[in-house]
Amino acid sequence: MSWDQVFVLLGILLGLSGGAFGLWWGRKQAARNRGLDERYQVISSKSQATAWKITLGAIYFLFILLICGVQLSVAPTLGILLLIHMAGWAFSSVYFNVKL
Repeated sequence: MSWDQVFVLLGILLGLSGGAFGLWWGRKQAARNRGLDERYQVISSKSQATAWKITLGAIYFLFILLICGVQLSVAPTLGILLLIHMAGWAFSSVYFNVKL
Protein backbone atom coordinates (compact mmCIF):
# COMPACT_ATOMS: atom_id res chain seq x y z
CA MET A 1 0.00 0.00 0.00
CA SER A 2 1.48 3.33 -1.06
CA TRP A 3 1.45 6.52 0.99
CA ASP A 4 -1.20 8.03 -1.29
CA GLN A 5 -3.56 5.16 -0.52
CA VAL A 6 -2.87 5.47 3.20
CA PHE A 7 -3.69 9.19 3.13
CA VAL A 8 -6.88 8.58 1.12
CA LEU A 9 -7.99 5.89 3.57
CA LEU A 10 -7.16 8.18 6.49
CA GLY A 11 -9.13 11.01 4.86
CA ILE A 12 -12.15 8.78 4.34
CA LEU A 13 -12.07 7.56 7.94
CA LEU A 14 -11.58 11.07 9.33
CA GLY A 15 -14.41 12.40 7.16
CA LEU A 16 -16.71 9.62 8.28
CA SER A 17 -15.92 10.11 11.96
CA GLY A 18 -16.20 13.91 11.62
CA GLY A 19 -19.60 13.57 9.94
CA ALA A 20 -20.85 11.15 12.61
CA PHE A 21 -19.64 13.49 15.35
CA GLY A 22 -21.29 16.47 13.65
CA LEU A 23 -24.57 14.58 13.33
CA TRP A 24 -24.46 13.55 16.99
CA TRP A 25 -23.53 17.04 18.20
CA GLY A 26 -26.16 18.72 16.01
CA ARG A 27 -28.94 16.45 17.25
CA LYS A 28 -27.79 17.01 20.83
CA GLN A 29 -27.92 20.78 20.40
CA ALA A 30 -31.28 20.59 18.60
CA ALA A 31 -32.74 18.52 21.42
CA ARG A 32 -31.43 21.05 23.93
CA ASN A 33 -33.18 23.88 22.02
CA ARG A 34 -36.39 21.86 21.50
CA GLY A 35 -35.69 21.53 17.79
CA LEU A 36 -36.63 17.85 17.47
CA ASP A 37 -40.38 18.33 17.19
CA GLU A 38 -43.07 17.08 14.80
CA ARG A 39 -42.13 19.68 12.19
CA TYR A 40 -38.56 18.40 12.18
CA GLN A 41 -39.78 14.82 11.75
CA VAL A 42 -42.00 15.75 8.78
CA ILE A 43 -39.25 17.79 7.09
CA SER A 44 -36.71 15.02 7.68
CA SER A 45 -38.87 12.26 6.22
CA LYS A 46 -39.95 14.35 3.20
CA SER A 47 -36.40 15.45 2.43
CA GLN A 48 -35.07 11.88 2.67
CA ALA A 49 -37.81 10.63 0.33
CA THR A 50 -37.09 13.43 -2.13
CA ALA A 51 -33.35 12.72 -2.02
CA TRP A 52 -33.98 9.07 -2.89
CA LYS A 53 -36.19 10.10 -5.81
CA ILE A 54 -33.42 12.39 -7.10
CA THR A 55 -30.91 9.55 -6.68
CA LEU A 56 -33.19 7.17 -8.57
CA GLY A 57 -33.35 9.68 -11.43
CA ALA A 58 -29.55 9.90 -11.43
CA ILE A 59 -29.25 6.11 -11.54
CA TYR A 60 -31.57 5.99 -14.56
CA PHE A 61 -29.53 8.75 -16.23
CA LEU A 62 -26.28 6.84 -15.62
CA PHE A 63 -27.83 3.65 -17.03
CA ILE A 64 -28.90 5.57 -20.15
CA LEU A 65 -25.33 6.86 -20.50
CA LEU A 66 -24.07 3.28 -20.19
CA ILE A 67 -26.49 2.07 -22.87
CA CYS A 68 -25.34 4.90 -25.16
CA GLY A 69 -21.77 3.60 -24.91
CA VAL A 70 -20.18 5.85 -22.29
CA GLN A 71 -17.57 3.93 -20.31
CA LEU A 72 -18.28 4.24 -16.58
CA SER A 73 -16.10 2.78 -13.85
CA VAL A 74 -17.42 1.81 -10.46
CA ALA A 75 -15.65 4.18 -8.06
CA PRO A 76 -16.38 7.46 -9.87
CA THR A 77 -19.97 6.38 -10.53
CA LEU A 78 -20.57 5.61 -6.87
CA GLY A 79 -18.94 8.92 -5.93
CA ILE A 80 -21.25 10.76 -8.32
CA LEU A 81 -24.28 8.99 -6.88
CA LEU A 82 -23.20 9.76 -3.31
CA LEU A 83 -22.69 13.43 -4.16
CA ILE A 84 -26.06 13.65 -5.93
CA HIS A 85 -27.82 11.95 -3.02
CA MET A 86 -26.25 14.14 -0.35
CA ALA A 87 -26.83 17.33 -2.36
CA GLY A 88 -30.44 16.31 -3.03
CA TRP A 89 -30.95 15.67 0.66
CA ALA A 90 -29.43 19.01 1.64
CA PHE A 91 -31.32 21.05 -0.97
CA SER A 92 -34.62 19.33 -0.26
CA SER A 93 -34.14 19.93 3.48
CA VAL A 94 -33.62 23.62 2.83
CA TYR A 95 -36.61 23.68 0.47
CA PHE A 96 -38.95 22.02 2.98
CA ASN A 97 -37.67 24.25 5.80
CA VAL A 98 -38.57 27.31 3.75
CA LYS A 99 -41.85 25.87 2.47
CA LEU A 100 -43.23 24.55 5.77
